[in-house]
Amino acid sequence: MIRLMQKSDLSSVAQIEKLVQSHPWNIAQFEESLASYQCTVFEKSNQVVGFCILQTVLDEANLLLMAIHPNQQGQGLGYQLLDESIQMLKNNPIQIFLEVRESNTAAIALYEKSDFHQIDLRKNYYPNKDGSREHAIIMVKACSDDFSQLFK
Repeated sequence: MIRLMQKSDLSSVAQIEKLVQSHPWNIAQFEESLASYQCTVFEKSNQVVGFCILQTVLDEANLLLMAIHPNQQGQGLGYQLLDESIQMLKNNPIQIFLEVRESNTAAIALYEKSDFHQIDLRKNYYPNKDGSREHAIIMVKACSDDFSQLFK
């Protein structure tokens, strides 16, 4: 079941974030996101197994964070979470943007399956634990037929 995130979900969400990110958000950042962004969770057997945070600005949205617990990955939950979270957006954005690590091929494949397309590259955007930096691929999804032709 995919639903809006509640304050009681924050410890589970932060734990998932720590498992999948080299520079995870802390609880305070997740608390702030509840007030400003659309935050959803994927709940399976009464356990939060994933989350998605989307920021809307006028007629656009930005996918800020999304993760599925490592034990639940590879089952299509990420695709379902992303799709339903986008459908839940209140302002019906005409396009959605995201950045993803260049090395995160699983996430890139998920975003491409969800009709996101690469439009640019941010060089040395993501910090790595060893002090090096990694490029970010900027992707966009057109949610309106008027804009979808721009990305084909």
